[in-house]
Amino acid sequence: MRLELQKWYTRTIGIFFVLVVITLINDYLKFGHRPETWHKVFHVLLGVIILYYGWSNKNFWKPFCLANGAFFTYIAIFGFVFPDFGGLDAFNRLDTLLHGIVGLSGLSIGLIYKN
Repeated sequence: MRLELQKWYTRTIGIFFVLVVITLINDYLKFGHRPETWHKVFHVLLGVIILYYGWSNKNFWKPFCLANGAFFTYIAIFGFVFPDFGGLDAFNRLDTLLHGIVGLSGLSIGLIYKN
């Protein structure tokens, strides 16, 4: 069951990150190139990498949960400490909350499975 949680966390994050391409396109058509464009490109590229390497790779799931969880927890903490940092959407209230959910759930799921 715990391994299943890691698998589904990895797959879900990969899918959602790839779907950020929709907001990337809409944002680019509305505002053109801006720093937020790179935030969204990061999510899309990370999503593609996750789906390519992690969809069926059991050895990918736990390290991904821990690394992704730690990274996005850090980003969420940064966003709470420095709200709207640099005017970037990555640190607005909603994105900070989403980063926190992604980060803390990844850490939790990664830590409950002991090899």
